[in-house]
Amino acid sequence: MNMNMKTNMKINKTTNRTINRTINKSTGSAQGRLTGRLLPLILAALLLLSLALAGCGGQGQTSAGGGAAAQTLWEQIQEKGVITVGNSPDYDPFEFEDGTGDVIGFDIDLLTAICGELGITYELVPLVFDNIETAVQTGQVNVGMSGFSITPARQETFDFSTPYFSGGQAVAVNPDSGYTTVADLKGKTITVGMSTSGMEAVEANIETDDVIGMDNYALAFMQLKNKGCDATVADLPVVQKYAARDGFLILDEILSYEDNAILIKKGNPDLVEALSGAIEKLRDDGTIDQLVEKWMVSE
Repeated sequence: MNMNMKTNMKINKTTNRTINRTINKSTGSAQGRLTGRLLPLILAALLLLSLALAGCGGQGQTSAGGGAAAQTLWEQIQEKGVITVGNSPDYDPFEFEDGTGDVIGFDIDLLTAICGELGITYELVPLVFDNIETAVQTGQVNVGMSGFSITPARQETFDFSTPYFSGGQAVAVNPDSGYTTVADLKGKTITVGMSTSGMEAVEANIETDDVIGMDNYALAFMQLKNKGCDATVADLPVVQKYAARDGFLILDEILSYEDNAILIKKGNPDLVEALSGAIEKLRDDGTIDQLVEKWMVSE
């Protein structure tokens, strides 16, 4: 090997070491920059994944791995010990406010007895009658109990407890009106509760287009007393109460015969069973008959 070859080998080694150090530096720098950019994205993805897994674990639904099943509405009520009840306290004798602001009446006493049988308490949620169905459907309240009649239209959307009272829609008029039959009310002005079975009964039985739906039955009967309408339609016990108080005449014809029950959102068979069982027991032991005697006007 001559001197020129030795010199070239030294130069090549030196050059190779320099090139390798440069490449390694460059690669390390690129990797560092890449890692720096990706790290926040990786951490964010991991955070989202952990939140999603936590959410799945907290749903309470039955899973393939045998997770806990969601509670039924009745189980939730039992756990809390309280059932929330939508109620429109303007329907004497079913529910109305006394002089102190307390809500009393046939439905309230029966609700107290039902809850006693079930070992729970109740919370009344005062609502306009027209809004109770929506409140039950959306879960704002657990059930509705406010003189609800079982109708085919309601049965499409709701379930009902076993009936606790049977009655019908009656017509009240002023004694000096000259009206003695339903036919006399053709074309006349009728007040009735908004979205009630009474309104359905008016539409089916009285030939008139002048029907005023009221949010409050006290106002409906006030209209009649002040002769702002020709007749008012409501459940027979309600008409009897106002007739005894204000001297209205009750027409002999009953527009429809109906059963009253507790309104329940569909898909809650255990709640229907619990409420129905309590009502049946209270009917069998005479409690419901005692409440009818206490609150309803004798014919």
